Amino acid sequence: MGPTDLQEPATGDESVADESSTVMANCHKHDDESSADEGAAEADEMSACMQRQLGESGEEEEECADAEADEMAASMQRRVHALPGKAHESEPFTIFRVAGPMRDRNSHLYEPQMVSVGPFHRGAARLRAMEEHKWRYLRDLLARNPADAPLASYTRAARALEPAARRRYAEPVPLTAREFAEMLLLDGCFIVEFFLKGEDRAADALIDAAWAMQNVYNDLFLLENQLPFFVVERFYDIATGGLGRDYLVTNLLAKYLTIDTPQDAATARAPDGEILHLLHLYYHWFLPPEDRTNDSGGGSRSGMSSKEEDEAWDEWLAKPIHERMPWQMPPATALKDAGVSFRAKRSPRSLVDITFNRRDGVMEIPTVESYTNRAMLANLVAYEQSRGRWELQRVASYVLLMASVADGRRDVEVLQRAGVLAKGDDETAAFYAHLCPPLDAVNNCYGEMYRDVREYCGRSWNRHRAVLVHDYFSNPWTSMSAAAAVLLLVLTVVQTVYTVLPYYHHN
Repeated sequence: MGPTDLQEPATGDESVADESSTVMANCHKHDDESSADEGAAEADEMSACMQRQLGESGEEEEECADAEADEMAASMQRRVHALPGKAHESEPFTIFRVAGPMRDRNSHLYEPQMVSVGPFHRGAARLRAMEEHKWRYLRDLLARNPADAPLASYTRAARALEPAARRRYAEPVPLTAREFAEMLLLDGCFIVEFFLKGEDRAADALIDAAWAMQNVYNDLFLLENQLPFFVVERFYDIATGGLGRDYLVTNLLAKYLTIDTPQDAATARAPDGEILHLLHLYYHWFLPPEDRTNDSGGGSRSGMSSKEEDEAWDEWLAKPIHERMPWQMPPATALKDAGVSFRAKRSPRSLVDITFNRRDGVMEIPTVESYTNRAMLANLVAYEQSRGRWELQRVASYVLLMASVADGRRDVEVLQRAGVLAKGDDETAAFYAHLCPPLDAVNNCYGEMYRDVREYCGRSWNRHRAVLVHDYFSNPWTSMSAAAAVLLLVLTVVQTVYTVLPYYHHN
C-alpha cells in the first residue's frame, strides 16, 4: 500500500473549515481595502481642513497686514501734513552745518570757541560759561528802555518769530516751541547788546578783554553759529524804540563789519532784498560792488526759475571743457619757469582782485597780510557753497587759485619774495589745500585768466626768455658777466668787419 493509499479522505467538517477560512480571508481583505479607502478619505478631509485653516489664517494675516499698512500710512500722513510749506516748494534754508572734507580737515574753523548762537552748538560743555553772560546782557538790554520795552515785549516777539526762524535751519531742531523761542530771545538780545556796548564804549569785562572780544566777534560770523537776521532786527527795533533795519545796518553794524573789508563804513549800504544773517552781511561788504552777483539773499538764493536754470545749464555745457571745469593752475615755481612773474597788487579792490597781464606775463595778487583771519575766510567759502549753484563763487575761486600756486614750500617762498605772502611756511600751503571745496562744486570766476595763463605758458619764447633771465640775469654778477660776454662778442664782430673791409675796398 502506497503513501497515497494511507491518506484519508477529507471529512465534511474540514471542508466547511476551509471554506470558512477562505471567506474570512476575503472579508479581511475587504476590510483592509475599506480601511484604506476610509484612511484616504480621512486624509483628504484632513488636508482639505488644513487648507481651509491655512486659507483662513492667510486671510487673517493679510487683513492684519492691510490694517498695519493703513495705520502706518495714517501715521506717516500725519507727519507729512505737519511739515511746513507746500509740496514742490523750496525750503528757505539759510543756516547750514559745514559737511564733508572741508569740515573734517578744519573743524576748529567752523565751531564756536566762546559763545553759541542758534541751536547747532547749544549746550556744548566748553560754551556753558557764556550762558550766564547772556542772561546778564539781557538784563542790561532791558535796562536801556524799561518803560517802553519790558521783557514781555521780547517774549511775545520771540514766540511770533519762532516758526519762521525754525524753518531757516537746514536740520531739524529738537526743541519745543517755548525752548526755541527762549533761545532766540537770549541769543538775539546778546548780539544786540554786544554791539550796543561796543558803540557806547562802556566798561565791560567781556568787551575790555581784547582776546575775549575777538573770540566772541569771530564766533558771531560762523556759518553754523547764526540767527536769522530778522530776529536780531526785531529785538533791536524793540530795544531802540523803532530805529529800524537801516539804522542798525549802516549806523551800528557797519562800524564793525567793514574793518577788514575794502568797504568804507561811512558809505556802506545794505544788500538789496533780505539780509540772511550776519555772515551774509559781512560777505556783502567783503567784496566790492562790481564783484557781487545776485547778492540779495532770499529763499531760493539762486534767483532763477526752472527754465532759466535749464538755459544756464545748456550754456554751461556749450563752453569748452577748460572753461566748464576749473583749470588747475600750475604751482608758482612752474609758472616762474614758464615766464610768469608775481607781484603784490597795489590798492586792490578786495582779496579776490587777482589779475594777469597777458603781454608781460605778470600776475598781481593782493598781499595776504591784511586777511589773516582764517576762520572768517573759511566760513566765507562755506557760505558761498550754501548759495545757488549758478552763483559765481569768488572767495572759493580765490582759495582754489592760492592752493594751486602755493603748492609747496618753494612755491610759498616765491610768493613771499614777490610780497604776496607776508610770511609763509608749509602750514600756509596746507591751509589753502585743506580749505579747498570740491573742484566740480565751484563756479570759478577766473576762467578767462586761466585761459590767458595757459596760452602765455604755451609760447616757447616766453619759456626761453625765462631761462635766459634766470641763468644770466638773476643777480648783478651774472648780469655783468653776460653783459661783458655780449660786449666782447660785439667787439669781435666789429674787429672782424674792419679787418675785412680794407680788402674789399682795395679790390
